[in-house]
Amino acid sequence: MNETLRRSWAVALTAVMALLYIWIGLSAQDNDRILGVVGGLLMLAALVMAPHSRAAALATLALGALPLAAATWWSVITPVLMLLALLLGVFAIRNLSAPVLGRTPRTIPGQFPEFELLPDA
Repeated sequence: MNETLRRSWAVALTAVMALLYIWIGLSAQDNDRILGVVGGLLMLAALVMAPHSRAAALATLALGALPLAAATWWSVITPVLMLLALLLGVFAIRNLSAPVLGRTPRTIPGQFPEFELLPDA
């Protein structure tokens, strides 16, 4: 397994879980609709936040996944989907927030870090 595939498989599966949450939300009624759609969007937002803040991304992931599963605890699929989303999401956030080997960050105040390849020894 190459480095790109190793770092991105959990991200793709977490995004699929978020889309399933949105789909469940769109097919639900009343408050469950809101919880599903907003929860799925929060899970996608957690993936976007992961390179910048691991703690904020983990909190956003949990905030997106837990409410719908708690509201529909009597169902089988939403608690299982929540567990899968949290498990895959933790791996995805860990992979997105880890530094890329062979690169060193160069930061300029007020800007996002830029990466430059390490010189060959």
